[in-house]
Order: sequence, then structure tokens, then C-alpha cells
Amino acid sequence: MTEQPPAVVRGAVGVWFALGAFVLLTNVYLWLRRGALEESAIRAGHDPATVTGLLTQLTVVAVGFALGYGLFGWLLRLGRRWARGVLTAVAVVHVLWIVLPGASAVNLVTLLLIAVGLALTWLRGTAQWVKQH
Repeated sequence: MTEQPPAVVRGAVGVWFALGAFVLLTNVYLWLRRGALEESAIRAGHDPATVTGLLTQLTVVAVGFALGYGLFGWLLRLGRRWARGVLTAVAVVHVLWIVLPGASAVNLVTLLLIAVGLALTWLRGTAQWVKQH
């Protein structure tokens, strides 16, 4: 039987998984509101077809972040030291993706999850876990 990671590592992995799920769920919500978004585009004098293109782009990005958090979170659980650095890089890119265009309330939740995930990922207990493996 394999050794279970300490609570701090399980917490970090849980936050990364939750973040990936949250990113996907917010994207699903946008698709469910596509009609309202198209109506807003029409009122603003834009082509409503651009909404579908934008949602598709956002979906690709959301799936990329979710896969990154899930895969590298799992590798962190397995004790891969380098997974901490890759998770940090993915988180930094995600923060830039959020902050540069302007943050919203949903993005603040995402930023909070990123901050908690990074804190747990770089705590001493996590460092000791990956050092042993």
C-alpha cells in the first residue's frame, strides 16, 4: 500500500481540483447564459455571432487551466517536486489572464482559490513530502 500524503498536501491538491472544477463551472454558466449575452451584444450594436466565438475561446482556456490544475495537482500528490513549480507557473498565467482585462466578483473567488492553493503548495509540510519522493 502506498503512503498517504500529509493533510497539507491533500489540502493543496483539493484546492487545485476545486479550482479546476470552479473554472469549468463558471464556463458552463456562461454557455447557459449565451442567449442573454447575445441580446446584450445586439443592444451594444455588435454581431451576436461573436458571442459564440468568444465563448468557444473561453472554453478552450478554461479546459486548459482545469487540466493543468488537475494533472499537476495529482502529480503533486504523488510527490513530484517539480509539480509545485509548474502549478505556480499555471497559477501566475491564470492570474494574468484574470487581472489584465479587469477582475469581477467571480474572478475574486478564483484569485482567492489560487492564493490558498499556492500557500498550501509551498508550505513546509508539502516541501517535506515532495523531498521524500
